[in-house]
Amino acid sequence: MDKLGKAAPDGGRYFEGERYRLWQNRGVLTITAKDNRGEILRLQNGTIQGKLSSEDIKAFQIFEQSLEQQLEQAKTQKSQT
Repeated sequence: MDKLGKAAPDGGRYFEGERYRLWQNRGVLTITAKDNRGEILRLQNGTIQGKLSSEDIKAFQIFEQSLEQQLEQAKTQKSQT
């Protein structure tokens, strides 16, 4: 898995999962839902626009918790070497 995302044909980089596609290009970050809702979050020039559902927020919270656990495991493994 490429942790920095893949190069997009139209420029920028993207990361695609089962439910969302994250895309970054020239200072714009967008998150698109793959359930036909389209763009649900845009960060551009310091302005955030979004149409997040409660299910999106739950999914992002689960992702955050998982990421925190992975970082803690990496720190523990690094300190043991």
